[in-house]
Amino acid sequence: MKKEAKLYVTYDMLGDLRRSGPLQWQIKRDRTEDVKDHVVDLIVMIRLLGPYLPSNVDTLKMIDYALNHDFEEVITGDITGFEGVTPEEKQRVNAIAMKYLISEYHDIMNFEGSSTSFEEKKDLEAKIVHMLDKVNSSIPFLKYDFESQVDMDNEDIIETLRKHPEVLRMRSQGLHLGEIFYLYHLRKVAFTDEELVKYGITREEADKITDTIKSFMASVKEQLENKEEIEADFPKEAMTYRNINKRLG
Repeated sequence: MKKEAKLYVTYDMLGDLRRSGPLQWQIKRDRTEDVKDHVVDLIVMIRLLGPYLPSNVDTLKMIDYALNHDFEEVITGDITGFEGVTPEEKQRVNAIAMKYLISEYHDIMNFEGSSTSFEEKKDLEAKIVHMLDKVNSSIPFLKYDFESQVDMDNEDIIETLRKHPEVLRMRSQGLHLGEIFYLYHLRKVAFTDEELVKYGITREEADKITDTIKSFMASVKEQLENKEEIEADFPKEAMTYRNINKRLG
């Protein structure tokens, strides 16, 4: 099982790759999220929300999409346009990375089919994971805001990011970074009439999916703000070694 082990170790490398967003926003925190954190978060979201989705939704397929949707980043890094990389260049290096992954692991994992279906949102499962992927991006920034880790006026932040028209517009309304990310990505949780036809679902089924995601995110936002209360409920006797680990960290 040498090749399977190599693929596992390659996946594990995602844990050494910090996500670009927190770095670009100059978040001053001992540890910011890595790409593997993001992938695991998506899988947990799928597992928790699965019972609330229409019964015909294949959550195992969704987990495969979550597992593979950013895997080429283990080779390319987490690329964003705010560092001057054009969409064409990002697409070029992504294609090279994916070609390698397909040729190396095609007999173990269907990277080609999974990647194409996800990017093109070919089925309902890909569409749902796309929406979860977007809203999940706001969760770290909500957390950073509640921890007072965000200085949006830091001049070390990339100017095209700090002075992005949407950021400036929403800041003028008194919103901070977490709320900006939250509201911006929440708009992506929607189905067009064309997508209803494409996925063969009713507006009622679509609303059930989007309402589930929005309700979950609203509760996550509330729970993040009260994280200390959650920890206060933990059994103290069981926390001795956890607290030692936190001090060592």
